[in-house]
Amino acid sequence: MTGEQGPADPAQWLRAHRTVPDPQVRLLCFPHAGAGPGVYRPWAEDMPSYAELWAARYPGREDRLAHPFATSLSELADDLAAAAAAGLSRDVPLALFGHSMGAVIAHEVAVRLENNHDFRPVLLAVSAREGPLQVAHAGLHLLDDDALVARTRGMGIQPNADAYADPELRELLLPVLRDDCRLLETHPTSPVTRVRAPVLAFAGRSDPASPAALMSSWAEATSGAFRLLEMPGDHFYLFSHTKDLLSELIPALSREART
Repeated sequence: MTGEQGPADPAQWLRAHRTVPDPQVRLLCFPHAGAGPGVYRPWAEDMPSYAELWAARYPGREDRLAHPFATSLSELADDLAAAAAAGLSRDVPLALFGHSMGAVIAHEVAVRLENNHDFRPVLLAVSAREGPLQVAHAGLHLLDDDALVARTRGMGIQPNADAYADPELRELLLPVLRDDCRLLETHPTSPVTRVRAPVLAFAGRSDPASPAALMSSWAEATSGAFRLLEMPGDHFYLFSHTKDLLSELIPALSREART
């Protein structure tokens, strides 16, 4: 495990963007490739009064810039699941939401919470990522810098696209994007472990990388209910249509919390 302060130190692996005195539900979000927990900070303004918002802190970015990258996606999921089990109370219903790469990590964390920590999330929400058996090994992490930037831009999956035109920002951001691609491309796609939690999948209607047709295979990742919703926007619709997304996600979390 990679934890410099202890493998299950919640303060190292989880960031609270919004806490409330008596939460009724809690949402833990997992960032996409090349991103950190800060991408979910703006969501705090749109959360209902009874809900908490947390985000996963991957090493090697934002205020964990000095921490080494995870050696594998499995190791990263181990650490995040241990931190969530240690730091988040079980008496508050928990939902996991992962966007793009974060969807794969959220699924792996849900598996570990259920099987290793006796902590069952009430909902697994996945966004803009094809199902776990359809993850393509495109070799992006092996490309040179210019090719990696061009390829991810062409695929419509490049976060902070304008930032890569700035040499200083590119030098800071590109290693993170490359290593996240490595985590995904070296992670085994089978066999898929089903979670007991229901799965709610979101697809951007104009997303060329992860259209709804590919996301339907997330049904294979749960022994519970599955639902697929299309949202307005492209691969990064969650930033341009945050309110639309949360208007579906939070009520779904609340419904599952009552069952």
